Amino acid sequence: MLSSDLPSVSSFVTLALSAVCGPLVFLFIFLFFVSDLKARKEHARVAGLEWMGKDPNQFFSAIRANYRGLVDSVALYRAGYKKYSKVDRLFIAPTWTKGPQIILPPSMGSWLASHPDEILNAKDCTFDTAQFTYTVGHESITSNDMIDLLIKRELTRTIGTLNDLLVEEIVSSIETLYGLDGEWREVPVFDSLTRTVGRVANRIFVGKELCGNMDFVMAGTRFARDISVSSYILHLFPKFMKPAVAWFATIPNRRHSGIAMKYLKPLIKQRIDDMKKKQADPTYAWEEPNDFITWMVRESFKRNTEDETSVYALAYRIVLLNFAAITTTTIMSTNALLDIWSAPNAEEIVSSLREEAQKVLFESEGVWTKAAVNKLHRLDSAIRESSRISGVGGTSMARRVRAENGITLPNGFVVPKNSTLGVAMDGLHFDEQYYNQPNEFDPFRFSRPREEAAESQKAQVHAPKLVDTSVHFLPFSTGIHACPGRFFAANNIKLILAHILLHYEIQPFAKREPNISLGDISVVPVHAKMMIRRRVKA
Repeated sequence: MLSSDLPSVSSFVTLALSAVCGPLVFLFIFLFFVSDLKARKEHARVAGLEWMGKDPNQFFSAIRANYRGLVDSVALYRAGYKKYSKVDRLFIAPTWTKGPQIILPPSMGSWLASHPDEILNAKDCTFDTAQFTYTVGHESITSNDMIDLLIKRELTRTIGTLNDLLVEEIVSSIETLYGLDGEWREVPVFDSLTRTVGRVANRIFVGKELCGNMDFVMAGTRFARDISVSSYILHLFPKFMKPAVAWFATIPNRRHSGIAMKYLKPLIKQRIDDMKKKQADPTYAWEEPNDFITWMVRESFKRNTEDETSVYALAYRIVLLNFAAITTTTIMSTNALLDIWSAPNAEEIVSSLREEAQKVLFESEGVWTKAAVNKLHRLDSAIRESSRISGVGGTSMARRVRAENGITLPNGFVVPKNSTLGVAMDGLHFDEQYYNQPNEFDPFRFSRPREEAAESQKAQVHAPKLVDTSVHFLPFSTGIHACPGRFFAANNIKLILAHILLHYEIQPFAKREPNISLGDISVVPVHAKMMIRRRVKA
């Protein structure tokens, strides 16, 4: 009886597999040809320059080039820099997210950074790369100036004055994650730093009540990841198909932003009510918290559109603020930790950094004041050096040409409207013309000149800080579009790493797990783990 049933069962399975696999194969073929058509149209817009990563003699050369731009972009930028940028020539790099990008040599870096948005626009590139129209939506919120204004006017001004609050969150988070018992623990580097960075940043963004809520913090982090994943999917499709595809591709985006909004909306509504009552009655028994929500609500009182005053719009701005702040800071923190503790002389480096932190904290009577953090010259140098050598991608200063008649480059080449320009950041960061022995991780590269100078000369020695940008150091970009939040990020990274150095020990890594090239960015090894324990004080 059983044996007689086997053919029918086998036939059913075969039919089921055919029913599933047939449409999937068709979908794959359809996507391939649609993507190839899209790639060929993008590539046809630029002409007259040499390519990296594209062989016109290959079948489907355009989409194959774009695929290389997705999985091997850093190598393409480095090779293109050596072949073309070093001899002051332009080249084109294929990308998955920006279409063909015209890469300018270092001699044009300052020229590129100095142009206003109406000619060369940075946000156009950012919004298109991340497909904000679909992955985030709310164009009236994302294109509004409120967040940037408050970062520049309020957040930067408070840096260092609220360090006691940040340290409180650092201590609580790290003790929870890494323990107090002196026992070795194996923990994921990226995930644990994400949680700490999220708590620390949100202490200033949303206050003490919500910053320790990991459901809220991780929803913001996952929303950032969702944007990256869904944007790569959407770049497969031509514009007319994106609205339909986006509905499915952004399901995780909506779920995680919804979790964050669940916590933010009542908090912001209550803050608006309290601030209005305080304005109407100065004797109202409530003290205004000094955080981003307060600054934002206060600014909203000066404005009059729904997208600048509603509870929903203000709450969504905090979601976007988390997207912008936490991921970048976590990546830089992770890179720094991995680079320091995987160096051949890791124990010597850690000892030197720990000695500096102990000395500075003692001199400031155990308080991490703004002045004390600014004295962490070695740690600042180590983070800057990590940002140089591990970076966040192969390109920087991406700009979309908005000028109606295009723009003429300094060498006379005319770039048409809607073309994308940029520089090879990875090439610049590894150029021996700007950095001695550029392939070597030298943690004290930037602090050494100052430390080795005579006491009377120290003030005159130029020692660039982590937050200092130039056309040769681009993790935060440079010029008028240099990241306005870099001062806050640098302060937080130094506080977190200084606390780890003083109170914990990490076993040096046998090797540095490499970052992964994905599109225009260099992704940290998110699964890397470390052995860490509380230091035993003598």
